[in-house]
Amino acid sequence: MKRKISLLLCLSLLLAVFFTACGKSDDNSPEAKAGYPKRDGMEDTLIVGTHETKGEFMPAYYGTTYDGYVNQLIFDQLLANNEKGELIPSVAKDWKVSDDKKTYTFHLRDDVKFTDGTPLTAKDVEFTYLTIADPNYDGRYITMVSDIKGYKEYHEDKNGKVKSISGIKVEDKYTISFTFNEAMVTNIYNCQMLIMPKHYYGFEKGDIPKLKTLMQKPLGSGKYIFVKYEPKQYIEFKANPDYFGGAPKIPKLIMKFTTSETMLQELEKGGVDIQLEVPPSPENKEIIDDTKFLSICDFPGNNYGYMGFNLRDPRLADKNVRKALVYGFDRKAFADLYYKGYADVCNQPISEASWAYSDDVEKYEYDVDKANKLLDEAGWKVGSDGIREKDGKKLSFVWDTYTDSKYVETLIPMLKDNWQKIGVKVEPNLMDFNALADKVYTQRKFDMYNMSWTLTLDPDAYDLFHSDADIPDGNNSVGFRNAENDKLIMEERKEFDPEKRKVIIKEWADLIGDELPYMFLTQNTNWDIYSERVKNYKTSPFVDWTYIVNQLELEK
Repeated sequence: MKRKISLLLCLSLLLAVFFTACGKSDDNSPEAKAGYPKRDGMEDTLIVGTHETKGEFMPAYYGTTYDGYVNQLIFDQLLANNEKGELIPSVAKDWKVSDDKKTYTFHLRDDVKFTDGTPLTAKDVEFTYLTIADPNYDGRYITMVSDIKGYKEYHEDKNGKVKSISGIKVEDKYTISFTFNEAMVTNIYNCQMLIMPKHYYGFEKGDIPKLKTLMQKPLGSGKYIFVKYEPKQYIEFKANPDYFGGAPKIPKLIMKFTTSETMLQELEKGGVDIQLEVPPSPENKEIIDDTKFLSICDFPGNNYGYMGFNLRDPRLADKNVRKALVYGFDRKAFADLYYKGYADVCNQPISEASWAYSDDVEKYEYDVDKANKLLDEAGWKVGSDGIREKDGKKLSFVWDTYTDSKYVETLIPMLKDNWQKIGVKVEPNLMDFNALADKVYTQRKFDMYNMSWTLTLDPDAYDLFHSDADIPDGNNSVGFRNAENDKLIMEERKEFDPEKRKVIIKEWADLIGDELPYMFLTQNTNWDIYSERVKNYKTSPFVDWTYIVNQLELEK
């Protein structure tokens, strides 16, 4: 489900290694199969191990990958995509684009129903977009509507006089069109919001608090129906027997919250059937192989890990300081120590899974001399305590990071040691992941932090790096503002020729490589581990488990 909105929610704790295909971790001979653990009374239940959600079960508001899984199970969208990242029909059976490339018209299926039996129509699609265009909307998805004609007039109307967005037209019960202000190749991805039923979520314009009362009472048209949420423990679902794409073969589903400490234990004892994002390592592979009933689905992820610098901080506003910090950390040694040969260093905000990827970028290989020279030239002198200082300020930073991560446990001592050699002090401040997301994106009060992004089908970076995204709860949390950056992003969005667009994106990536609003860490790949009890499990960089869940079967 790697589409545009995934980019906005992609705050996942991804851990990386480069493998290439889904496959068995053992042979299929009778002697090799020990049999998976049985779960009496739960033979018809699929249990998926995943990181804890925040409880944001509403398309207009979710903010993490894990809440995204919940929403993707419960709701549908106009367009989906295949494993190549190509758009394919979903609720919309077909669509057409106007000659000027500004208007997209979608013809909806007439057999899609919400799980209370109400038909899904064009009015529901319109309502979803009016929700995120509301004057009081305070979520992450404003860029999904901001380029639509008439958005500004609707959004700025506080009195409720403007009832609709002129660029969104409900032409009949099952036909809707979107007209954008400018022709951009990225516009079609803005037509992919998960669809909310108007009859259930409807509210008076401006009454966002009423809408939010339904945050944990979701109703959609998707593959599964929400049943129960136990914070810190699990979420329970039941199959939607009337799903238009075919009823799921597994009647019950549970998303069970696991940690890096418990995920392998849960797999070994049969507490979960599928565990997402298992840290790839020789040690973990040995454990998986020894069970004789677990398999690895591994694929290059459309993602990357990074450390974000707060550019509002005068010390970090100097790009030469940022360059020194990157030169001053041995990212390859970290990748080799943690992944033991299974990871690659990241040097750009484009994943290796993307058609726009190029290896021809600045590598910033570890170089203490270069780092020290840059800091010397920037006027930062080493003080008596070994920490560099300038104008009464020290290069001493608080690094906000998350608990429950072996990745971070390895990163902490290496970063502290490496940066100490260039006169920089860093102290980790650990918190749970949801608190970190709030501090970084809502409060925006930090020196630096580390996270990772799961990217969209399209390499467009407007929602991450454009100045427009430098707002509370926007994804440009680091406050990166650069006129050339904004110009190049808009140019690539307006270029419909793929080869010409790739050239512009390369120029933009080089600019990011020079400015370094992030210290890029690793290019991520996924390891999903699944039991032999699960049949037909196959995910890829652009198709996650929520896409294929209705095709899965359980061996009883």
